[in-house]
Amino acid sequence: MSQESPNKNDNNKSEEVDLLVFFNLIGSAFGKVYSFFEKIVMTIYKLIIAILKHLFASAKWYALGLILSFSLGCLIDSYKENYYGANMFIETNFNSTRQVYENIRNLKQLASIDHDSKEIARQLKITEEQASHIKNFYIVPDIDKNTQMEMYIEYRSTLDSVSKLKSTFKDYLKGLNNYSFTAHKLAVLSTDKNIYKNLKNNFIAFLRKNPYLDSLKNINIINIKAKITDLKSQINKLDSLNNSYLSIRIKESDKSVNSKGSNGTNFYMGNSQPNELLVDESKITSLLFSLKQEKTELENELNLNQNIIDVVSDFPPSGYDVSEWTDYKKYTLPILTLMFIFIVIMLLNLNRFLKQHNE
Repeated sequence: MSQESPNKNDNNKSEEVDLLVFFNLIGSAFGKVYSFFEKIVMTIYKLIIAILKHLFASAKWYALGLILSFSLGCLIDSYKENYYGANMFIETNFNSTRQVYENIRNLKQLASIDHDSKEIARQLKITEEQASHIKNFYIVPDIDKNTQMEMYIEYRSTLDSVSKLKSTFKDYLKGLNNYSFTAHKLAVLSTDKNIYKNLKNNFIAFLRKNPYLDSLKNINIINIKAKITDLKSQINKLDSLNNSYLSIRIKESDKSVNSKGSNGTNFYMGNSQPNELLVDESKITSLLFSLKQEKTELENELNLNQNIIDVVSDFPPSGYDVSEWTDYKKYTLPILTLMFIFIVIMLLNLNRFLKQHNE
């Protein structure tokens, strides 16, 4: 017992020393963190004081520059024309997307680069004065993620099993371009907000002007109409035949009590067995329904393919202001002026400091 007591005391002292070292390390760490944040706060404080000192020392220059630049900006803005914009949404048929994009590129060149209002007026059949207000043309696909996903699903349905394993949505998106879509947004930038009502009639006519596309559309319409005519003829014949079978069945049911268990109207020819079913009017009714459904789908297709370009949403009667705050000099000039004054004062102070240092 006398030998274990000193060992216990030594162990307790060792534990106390370890705890003391541990707490000292924690305290030192907290001290360093506090010192670090204290330096940051003091740096920010000194920076704020320096900025305030600079502003108070040069307040008259900043105030003078702000007043002059704001006044000059308001004067410039009063002579500046406002920009108006409006959008038209279209759907292209018969692979006419390339034709539309080429025509828009042509108009964009004339309006924003060449400033050729005479040629714009000739192509769009408007006055030269109206054309002079047009500043730019834009076109972008009108798509979203859902549309892209639907297109991808439809694309995968045409692939074989091996190609489906290799095909990914990202790879599919990389292969798409502006010509891959049928829905597009057209935009016109103008300084006259009332010009859009003059573009409604001739703008689309100009975009879809193409003899090849016209012939393709006409042939497609002729083919669809021929199919509808054939279907109408088949429907009329089947309808007449179905009515005849129904009338015969009614007469037969009134004649004989031996018609039990028959399924539809039965005709027997030559050596046919008595219970052999030759015609069932229910099948004719089902065929009639499918033909009428096919006819309705063709009529919808004919309606959708009447035009090379379908206008989903036309230009509004007047445009809307598309200017941003950066387009107004009364906002941008004061900011640039304050920055310029600050740089000049800093350079003057630096020059004064360097002279004092050299002395």
